[in-house]
Amino acid sequence: MAFLKYEDVLVKVGNDDIFADTASINVEASLSESRNIYGEIERYAPTNGLKGQMSFEYYMTGALPTYLDITGINETDTRNGSFGGLGFSDAYTTSFSLDVEPYSPVMISSNMDFYSALTSNISSNFSNPTSLSNWTNKYAHGIRSFVAGTPSNINNTLSVSYSVSAQRMPIYLAGETTPTRVTKQGVEVNMTIRGDNIGDVLAVSGNHAEITCHMLDMNSNHTLEKLRCSGQIVSQNLTVSAQNYLNGVISVRQVFQ
Repeated sequence: MAFLKYEDVLVKVGNDDIFADTASINVEASLSESRNIYGEIERYAPTNGLKGQMSFEYYMTGALPTYLDITGINETDTRNGSFGGLGFSDAYTTSFSLDVEPYSPVMISSNMDFYSALTSNISSNFSNPTSLSNWTNKYAHGIRSFVAGTPSNINNTLSVSYSVSAQRMPIYLAGETTPTRVTKQGVEVNMTIRGDNIGDVLAVSGNHAEITCHMLDMNSNHTLEKLRCSGQIVSQNLTVSAQNYLNGVISVRQVFQ
């Protein structure tokens, strides 16, 4: 088989076809050697089921898909998918992040765990991006997006970083090679804002903040998504360099679950 080109490798999660900018997938087996009384290796035995990981990046062209709603979806919510013709099942989102910066479209980075073997064979599944079912011809961009709820003395926001993560723990029954369930725990929302100040001086218990980042289409005033973080400011940072301005950075952490 000849090498597949970038445009021939489509990522599919549930019913969503994703024309990813970058993507990778891997599967690992947990094995341990079994030795006899003489210390000789007799065989290799599995110590856990298969676990795979898929990561991909793509430009934000609409509202966040439901599989990225880590704070809202039930822990039993799972997806099937494919990558370059290889199928997988029982996939769960573990994290996603994005950055809003001047003069740049917004790119989403996603990570998923799955608990199945890869099926089928590597094959081309080319699709024109404009023909995909979720094509909207809209793009979240730093030129339109804005932040509300920042401390009152931060008058200018230069960039925003937003991330949500969750710990996934597979539960296996005796004699089973696939998990009976995968728990969702340790859900955190983090938002970092860079601007011209750092707000009030940080207290020992942190400072409360409720911040919303409005993601707007670059060609209109249409709101694609609102990203919220209601938690404590846990760090502040000030930097300055020659021929530049003083920049302040605050980091807000929300423990959701």
